[in-house]
Amino acid sequence: MTSPVTPVRRRLVAALLGVAVVLSGLVVAPAQAADTTPPTAPKITVDRWLPAKSSRFSGLWAWYPRATWTASRDAGRIAAYQVQRRTTGEFASLSPWATIGRTWRSPDTRSVKTQVYAGAQVCLRVRARDAAGNVGPWSPRRCTTAPITPMVGIDPYPAFVTNDGPFTHDYAVVSTRLDDFITRSRHRFEDVRGVRVKVRTGPDAGRMKVYVGKHYLGTVNARSDHQGWHSRKILVPADEAGSGRIRFVPVTRAPVHLRFVWAIR
Repeated sequence: MTSPVTPVRRRLVAALLGVAVVLSGLVVAPAQAADTTPPTAPKITVDRWLPAKSSRFSGLWAWYPRATWTASRDAGRIAAYQVQRRTTGEFASLSPWATIGRTWRSPDTRSVKTQVYAGAQVCLRVRARDAAGNVGPWSPRRCTTAPITPMVGIDPYPAFVTNDGPFTHDYAVVSTRLDDFITRSRHRFEDVRGVRVKVRTGPDAGRMKVYVGKHYLGTVNARSDHQGWHSRKILVPADEAGSGRIRFVPVTRAPVHLRFVWAIR
């Protein structure tokens, strides 16, 4: 004989049927994928060529350029940036990369100030880290270079140095007519692959060769239909860089007036 269905059993069966109905319509969401994509590389900006100090300047020959960078892009949130620099002075090669300040800095600040002395070069790079801990690639490095002048950096004793009057910048005169004079840097430079110079151009200006030690970099031609102080640049491949004093050797009787020199490492 079949046992009677009690009220308790009815309620239990009803509850089980209800759970089955709910489960039959339940959609289980997939687990969220972990963020493994690093941020993009920022773009860093800094003045490539630092200007010469005023002709009335007195004090420490140091520059304090500020570098800025764009925000990295990321699927999540940028948590921090890391900034590194490498430097070189007149006597040394580029140093290893070193972090400026804290290893990771706030994402709300996207600039940093650095220091450069006469004749030196500083290179900077930056990368981002997101909230998930992914570290992005380094930005391409950007460098800034401070000049040397006949007052600071050019050996004044063998050079023929003059100026255009009070409170004007000195300049060296490079000409074959001045056989007893030599225009060269005071100190040795390491791993120089080029120079940028400020010379006085004009129809009566001449040419000069540029050396680092015994290594020839190229020839600067200051002759031009346009008169005034203008920049000229010589650059060789990095594997052809040289070390030694930077020398400016005259090619013509027509003079080259040399005011500022930026060494490119």
